[in-house]
Amino acid sequence: MKESIKKVLKIVAIICSILIIITVSIIGILKYIEYKKIQDSINTVYNIYTDNNRNEIITDFNNTVGTPVESETDEGQYLNAIGILEIPSISFKDIVVEGTDQSSLAQGIGLFEHSSILEGNVCLAGHNTYRFLANLKNVQKGDIIKYSSALGNKEYRITTIKQIQETDWSMLEDTEDNRITIITCVRNKPELRLCVQGIENI
Repeated sequence: MKESIKKVLKIVAIICSILIIITVSIIGILKYIEYKKIQDSINTVYNIYTDNNRNEIITDFNNTVGTPVESETDEGQYLNAIGILEIPSISFKDIVVEGTDQSSLAQGIGLFEHSSILEGNVCLAGHNTYRFLANLKNVQKGDIIKYSSALGNKEYRITTIKQIQETDWSMLEDTEDNRITIITCVRNKPELRLCVQGIENI
């Protein structure tokens, strides 16, 4: 009798182990599929905003303010976009690229490495040059910021415009609400940064 119970318990244990393995495998597969969809969406934007499209976007929005500066990465290739940033009140529209190193910021507006692409606090940086964010100082509270990415589109209303210390990263912290934070240099004040932040229009 005891041997029979042991055999039954052993079989039950084996079945339970198999079910656990199957469940974990299914969860893993579903997570991978979700991750793959996100990556495919990002790759789609990379493919859409190729060098030619990028030039069309920049040329279209710079015809009235000057000729866009073309620069390449060390590899001689233009960086691909993961999105587009638009601020209608200052006639600004340009691509958003990954990273905030010099090669990235030479191509477009950079997405901070720690930043979410769409949800939470989308944190961007750009040079204070004529082609990029020199006119960011002219925005006003209530102005609209439009942001498009591989994962979706959002529209924000500017709520904060202020100068911060170059070492102040508090405005770039994660947030529960959806907002966008744009940082650029302040001309002739290397220790300061101009910070413009908007909250999502709902």
